Amino acid sequence: MTFDTSSTGESVATALASCIKGKTVIVTGVTPGGYGAETVRVLALVGAKVVLAGRTLSKIQATMGAVKKEIPGADLKTLILELGSQKSVREAAAEVLAYDTPVDVVILNAGVMGTPYEKTEDGLELQFATNHIGNFLFANLIIPKLLESPAPRVVAVGSVGHFWGPVRFDDYNFEDGKVYDKWLAYGQSKTANILFAIELAELYKDRLLAFSLHPGGAATSLNQHMTKEDYEKFSDFFNSDGTPKGDWVRSVAEGTATQIVAAFDPSIVGSNGSYLVDAKLAPEQAAPYATDKDNAKKLWELSETLVGQKFRP
Repeated sequence: MTFDTSSTGESVATALASCIKGKTVIVTGVTPGGYGAETVRVLALVGAKVVLAGRTLSKIQATMGAVKKEIPGADLKTLILELGSQKSVREAAAEVLAYDTPVDVVILNAGVMGTPYEKTEDGLELQFATNHIGNFLFANLIIPKLLESPAPRVVAVGSVGHFWGPVRFDDYNFEDGKVYDKWLAYGQSKTANILFAIELAELYKDRLLAFSLHPGGAATSLNQHMTKEDYEKFSDFFNSDGTPKGDWVRSVAEGTATQIVAAFDPSIVGSNGSYLVDAKLAPEQAAPYATDKDNAKKLWELSETLVGQKFRP
């Protein structure tokens, strides 16, 4: 089976239904209208058991209600997860570890973009903390539950925005905001998503698959922190009203296709750790610093330091 830019999450899920039915999948970031919500819908459509993880119960319930209205028999459950708080991440992970069934796939879709400078309660720049450190900690804490599955996968949703900046290993906090650039910070966090998948795949090899991806640009709530000046700065990518434009634009349905491929396509099993774009493997489309194995190892060690815990098989 081959998928491409015309594929949608629903068409991919239908094609891979035999690989998805009955599987337990955690999807983070399920705000209505976004990639996560559509991922939940198409997985439920083909019989997956889906855990909707997010920081706001009302948004989780809104998505859950919409899915249940379309698919009354959908097997859904909620999980409160605030990725910017290591305490919340640990509480959510403890809840997952208490599940009486394995977790087959976790799709790390939640994130923030272009936020003003802010430090989390753990003392970390918000975008790096939310988009990478929270995901790093959550995925690693629930690995025992993933390894109960015969074919577990971790999917890190990155972005073409990783080209806006590498990981600043010696100054990930931007001198406590003194030299903060919200787009360099976003780039750093998205580069980290790709590097995380590479090192996770390296550490667990055949025991667990990990992939990263760029879903495409769609008008979702991820753009909520963008200003008129931002749209002017990125005029090659956005119209003045904030709607995306150009070759990178995908609908939410199309962007979701890449998540489903990364999570379930059996044809990519031999490419553990790879980056996907447009519902297919595309490692050549990632920046060299985002696929450097030394950088991946270095980021892993930094992340262990920042969460105060080592994670090794």
